[in-house]
Amino acid sequence: MIHGIETLRGGFEAEADVIVIGSGAGGAVAAANCAEAGMRTVVLEAGPQVRAEDMTRDAPRFLAKYFWDGGLRLLEGTARIPTMQGRALGGSTVSNSAIMFKLPDWVREEWATKDGLTHLRDEAFDRAFERVLTGTSTAPTPMNVQGPRNLIVRDVLDRMGERNGPLPRAVTGCQGCADCIIGCACGAKQSVDRSWIPRAAIAGAQVYTCSQVDRILMEGDRAVGVTGRVIDVATWETVGRFTVRAPRVIVAASAMGTPCVLQKSGINPRGLVGATLEAHLSGGVFAVMEQPMHPWIGASQGWGAISQHVRGMKFESLWADPSVMLVKWGGHGRELLAGLEDVRYMSIGAIVYRGRCHGTVKARRDGSPRMKFWIPREEAHVVFAAMQRMAKAFLDEGARYTFCGTLPGVPDRMTTHAETEGLLSKQLHGGHLPMTANHVFSSCRMTGDERTGPVAPDGSVRGVRGVYVADASLFPSGSAVNPQATVMALSDLVSRGIADLQA
Repeated sequence: MIHGIETLRGGFEAEADVIVIGSGAGGAVAAANCAEAGMRTVVLEAGPQVRAEDMTRDAPRFLAKYFWDGGLRLLEGTARIPTMQGRALGGSTVSNSAIMFKLPDWVREEWATKDGLTHLRDEAFDRAFERVLTGTSTAPTPMNVQGPRNLIVRDVLDRMGERNGPLPRAVTGCQGCADCIIGCACGAKQSVDRSWIPRAAIAGAQVYTCSQVDRILMEGDRAVGVTGRVIDVATWETVGRFTVRAPRVIVAASAMGTPCVLQKSGINPRGLVGATLEAHLSGGVFAVMEQPMHPWIGASQGWGAISQHVRGMKFESLWADPSVMLVKWGGHGRELLAGLEDVRYMSIGAIVYRGRCHGTVKARRDGSPRMKFWIPREEAHVVFAAMQRMAKAFLDEGARYTFCGTLPGVPDRMTTHAETEGLLSKQLHGGHLPMTANHVFSSCRMTGDERTGPVAPDGSVRGVRGVYVADASLFPSGSAVNPQATVMALSDLVSRGIADLQA
């Protein structure tokens, strides 16, 4: 059963065999597995349920209601980098582009060898991925919903010599409306609120929305439950408190939320909780073509490539609501209005890179996360070099001009190969990257050595009993691809162990 704010005012109390904090990619899988194994399962989600009628094309209002900090949560450090994290039943799977890649073999072997997760070599991990990909109906994006914007990126990647193809996505019957960021009103996206959460509810799980966990209750070194607040997201007021008691707590509150819950609960083995935040670096190239692209037509992200030239790099087509996307466009007043005609000629190529970066997450007094993130100059240069390659290829493909944001020494509108050379300047650094950090992980690393990670290979938090982690926090390092499928597969392994299900 799914409980909404209407029935939760005044607070509640409950008892269970297992509590799952968070209902995103990791939490939803854990909840379904535990509930289907016959365990009394309670899911606690800080955000509300998003209904189809809420998925309007008013992106700013959608972000304000269904994203943490209105979509303006920031990583500080090298620069102030936005990170868009969903706050809703289904977490960020409601508002991402549903791209589903298995963990690359070379990353998997690195985690097994370097980080001591030898069990990830087993066929059980392959079976976990198969369950995840089948359960979300993952398939390549069909050609009939690519649209000109995606296909231009295909041609650009061909020019760059990158082997490319339609991106695998958890979608059935995509209508190509390019509005993934505000959900999927037609119900095509198989976000976990439409796949795993219903399975959990059918199996008897009690799902409480608008219920933000403050801390885990401990008796000695053993978890006995959680406590928190019921929050009405219409006013952001606390309208009740809750306590749920259970001997097992699975924390899946995101790479930023999970370390805060643990820290506020006094759980921080060797000071490693929140000490190892990582994120994929990113950049992008806007291109204004000669022919209309009608970028609002076609899958948000339908085409891409795993780079054959730079290990750990990935290219993607990209679109989102113009009110969000054009923040990087710049200008105001008449200047802005004069340039808006170019939007219908626009295509965008995005770059994602598994760079060697590091960061931290620390809970503020109110429990919210404060993130610091540092980008070495040489890693930023890898992304800028890829942006230059892509900008040149767009120009060769007939773009009138390309644009990468306001960067020192780089023309706002690049019309020749020579003008793109500014992207190779040694004066640029990580603080200049036109980056949004949407792939964030590794804040509570799972490792085989207690000296390097606070979480053991079975997902249990070291030094306490009954507390587990099942989200992107577990990653020992970057996945090099979109992380959702790997989050779900790791959660599948962890929760099957808790529920005593065959992996």
